[in-house]
Amino acid sequence: MLFEIQVYIEEYLDSHGIGDADGYAVKLANIYYFDRLKLSDQAFSTKIHRIKTVLFLNNRSKDRILLENSLVKRLDRIFKDKLRSTDALSPFNKGADKAPEQPPARLTINSMLIGFSKAIESVAINAFWISRKGRTLQHYPERIGQALLATYAKSEFMRGRGVVLREISSGIGFVDVGIMISTVYHLVEIKVMNAEFTGVEQLQQYMKIENRNEGSLLIFDALPQNGKKEIPPYVISANGVIKVYSVDINPQPPSQLS
Repeated sequence: MLFEIQVYIEEYLDSHGIGDADGYAVKLANIYYFDRLKLSDQAFSTKIHRIKTVLFLNNRSKDRILLENSLVKRLDRIFKDKLRSTDALSPFNKGADKAPEQPPARLTINSMLIGFSKAIESVAINAFWISRKGRTLQHYPERIGQALLATYAKSEFMRGRGVVLREISSGIGFVDVGIMISTVYHLVEIKVMNAEFTGVEQLQQYMKIENRNEGSLLIFDALPQNGKKEIPPYVISANGVIKVYSVDINPQPPSQLS
């Protein structure tokens, strides 16, 4: 449901001609999903009015409080009852009358990134684009990828142990995302591919500094269908194995499929 909320916000902003340069839709969706039922209306409104964003600076004609209040009312009409239902079925709800659930499958960095890739391709590719038809990406698409992955990881960690960190200092720069599952620390470098396949050299340096013999390279493939390039599933580097995960954020439109 988290991604449904995000897509709804993105489509609402797009339909009103509001450009989202820094992933405001992702931030608002995350707060709505995790905090709407926990906070009073006033506390929730205060929290979303404090979201750090350039959206209202870039769209000066938009009144922030009016727009956000309107958005929350729309979200409430569509999603609030669904959130209550989800909360009522939670195994942490002692009053829930349901059969015991099977324990979730063991969470690994591989299963998480594969699940994340499928989720983005299903419902969230528009988050990266100002205009996909005009091949105009958002100004900081890698940051949007960071925010989406961090949000997805946090939702996975609701079922078990884990910590997600963004932009961790690593001596020579900043690793995009660090994910701690149980006691294992995973490095994830994010690249949006609009031309060449990159990220290997940067990630292997992080692996060397952090003394890790495995890293994950997450590629958001923005190339058009007639310009797609082969993306290897893994790369053997001087410092270990780099597993590559590809997310197609510029698929062929259904109208063009035969």
